[in-house]
Amino acid sequence: MARTHKHIVEEAAEYGNVADSLDYELRGRRGRTWQGRWIAAHREQVIRATQHSILGGTLRPGKYRSLTVNERGKIRQVQSISLLRSIGIHAVMKIVEQRITPSFITDTAASIKGRGGTYLLRRLLRDLRRDREGMRYVYKDDIRKFYQSTSQDMMMAVIRRTFRDRKLIRILGRWVRMLPEGLSIGMRPSQGLENLLLSLYLDHRMKDMAGCRHFQRYCDDKAIEAPTMRELTRLIRVEREGVREAGLEVKGGAQAWCWEQRPIDFLGYVIGYDGKVRIRKHIKQRFARRWKRVKSRRRKRELIGSFYGIAKHAGARHLFRKITGIDMTTFAELGFVYQNDGKKDFTAEPIRLSRLANRHVTVKDFETEIRTREGEGRYIVLVESEGREYKYFTNSKKMKAALDFAREKDALPFECTIEDLGNAGYMFR
Repeated sequence: MARTHKHIVEEAAEYGNVADSLDYELRGRRGRTWQGRWIAAHREQVIRATQHSILGGTLRPGKYRSLTVNERGKIRQVQSISLLRSIGIHAVMKIVEQRITPSFITDTAASIKGRGGTYLLRRLLRDLRRDREGMRYVYKDDIRKFYQSTSQDMMMAVIRRTFRDRKLIRILGRWVRMLPEGLSIGMRPSQGLENLLLSLYLDHRMKDMAGCRHFQRYCDDKAIEAPTMRELTRLIRVEREGVREAGLEVKGGAQAWCWEQRPIDFLGYVIGYDGKVRIRKHIKQRFARRWKRVKSRRRKRELIGSFYGIAKHAGARHLFRKITGIDMTTFAELGFVYQNDGKKDFTAEPIRLSRLANRHVTVKDFETEIRTREGEGRYIVLVESEGREYKYFTNSKKMKAALDFAREKDALPFECTIEDLGNAGYMFR
């Protein structure tokens, strides 16, 4: 990756980006804690303080807690920082990931927006349909103690190689050096930076230098497919060399075999050479045990949603019904036809009003008396900014009055700047 990135700190500290990060971190249970309630009550103060710490390069992890997690017999130490610090590093990593993700190969997933396990599963099955003979032999391995064994010096070298923003390097360096050795587990910087490390030393080596047509990586879990065992052996040597140069080590138990003779256990599924997909045994067992043990209706709904998302990719309707007593039904099978209530519902991309603050926009249209989960009487507004259309909801009396006035004067569309008035909200200028 020859390209280096600059001016990330300034972009990360923009009001809209920090505001979005605050809303993201306050979602779910964390937003209902005493700290979450305090942050919500002092929203503007927190945003300004976070902007200042990012722009000054003073953002740091602060004190952290180590939690012991037992995941199927694997004991891990996971680190957790305060909600206030999480908002700042989320804002920084959001921009960092936007810059580095385009350089990642398309067959890598995990901790990348829009690329989860099912994304990689679909790509693997697509390749299998198109080039079955080219994937006759398969190799699978993962990295020993991936986060714990990562060299901090190696990671800092990768950061300096990729970014020219000194303040950003200083901020990321504090997260990299947070522990005595290795990278923290559970922190957003660790996930994004580990992807960058393996992208540089492994992914592009396999695809660009070794010419590997079929290589998938999900975090540190990797699979290689080739038409012959000889070709697969060559690719394995290249892969091992890349892992070694990254300062890491392949875990014992790596295997290479003929896919026709045995399916591959990857991405939470058992995938056959014929393209059939089954759910891993331990996942089925874990869900069945939890389902039998849980009595809360709310928790049962959460379990159903989670297992349904897994089962639908494996054609496991019978299994789902056998455990839950519920038939898996696709939405298309319900035959639902939406009856429009006559209100306009613009097809543009939704956006928070804070993201449009102090930007020049064209207000093209709006609809009144929209009911949302926040309440009734909202307006939905269609705007254009920098050649793209967006829509946002507002319940601001000032903004609603201004829109009604513009419609009375037959002045739509009109150009303006959406001014941030602080605690007084937003207004057209």
